[in-house]
Amino acid sequence: MPVFKSYVSVVLLRATLVVLMCTGFTCYHANGQDQPRERPRVDKYKAKLREADSLNVERKRNVVKTDVLGFMAGYYNVTFERLARTAPRSILGTIEYANFKYEEFDFKGISFMPALRYYILKKRVPPAGLYAEPFLIYSDYKVYDNNQMIGAHIDQLGGGLHGGYQWVIADKITIDCFLGGVYVETSVKGGYVSQEAIRSFQVVAGVNAGIRF
Repeated sequence: MPVFKSYVSVVLLRATLVVLMCTGFTCYHANGQDQPRERPRVDKYKAKLREADSLNVERKRNVVKTDVLGFMAGYYNVTFERLARTAPRSILGTIEYANFKYEEFDFKGISFMPALRYYILKKRVPPAGLYAEPFLIYSDYKVYDNNQMIGAHIDQLGGGLHGGYQWVIADKITIDCFLGGVYVETSVKGGYVSQEAIRSFQVVAGVNAGIRF
């Protein structure tokens, strides 16, 4: 999710899919609340996680996924999620490679994003459910101007927050929709431009598809 994810069509498609899937979940959730339900206690929830963790076939704690819409814009990433044993949280690591053209510019580079995810809904067993996810991001890019025949080096460092919902299908397939924001500080060196500390805030959205094991 670097700064250059600004293709309007891709961003609009991502945001539309996120809104539609979250709206469908909200309607389904509202229909299922005709009968009042008692909110489970935290200790019961942890006991449920321990019980599931004792059965390896039921408690698969790893997920590997990728942003399926990023391929449309030249972004290729892989995210690994590892669930905690007795707490509704997980750690994530994402590596992303970018290789695309924008007008007369060629962009190539790599990004790293560590994150910590907190699952909010106690009635769902992670990795399924609503979540909040703070994260950090570092990006390293090379940009080449084909008209001026000049290149530049771009570094980005920042952090942000995602909110989203992850579905688990047949205990194997995951669909993860998220929406959030990221604040980054960018430095540009080389070519005819050299500037430090360009600060910006961006809205990001995406849909990840993965496998649980």
